[in-house]
Amino acid sequence: MEIDLERAKRALIHFGSAIEEAQGVVRNSRPGVVRFNTEDKVLEMPLTWAAAGLAAFVLASMVTQLPSFRKAREEEPLGIG
Repeated sequence: MEIDLERAKRALIHFGSAIEEAQGVVRNSRPGVVRFNTEDKVLEMPLTWAAAGLAAFVLASMVTQLPSFRKAREEEPLGIG
């Protein structure tokens, strides 16, 4: 096993700064409400809607990874020739 201590040190420094930035991004506001700040507007929605949206996003991501169970489409001859 080989461990590059310099790279590990740099990775930990980057990880620490990313955690600090993430703590600055997420703040507590009114209970039961999630606020999304974009560059030009602020969206507020109930926490249940945000949780449902997140669940739908996760489900859609999982469904797209499943193999397709459709029967392979056979090509029909074009009748040329």
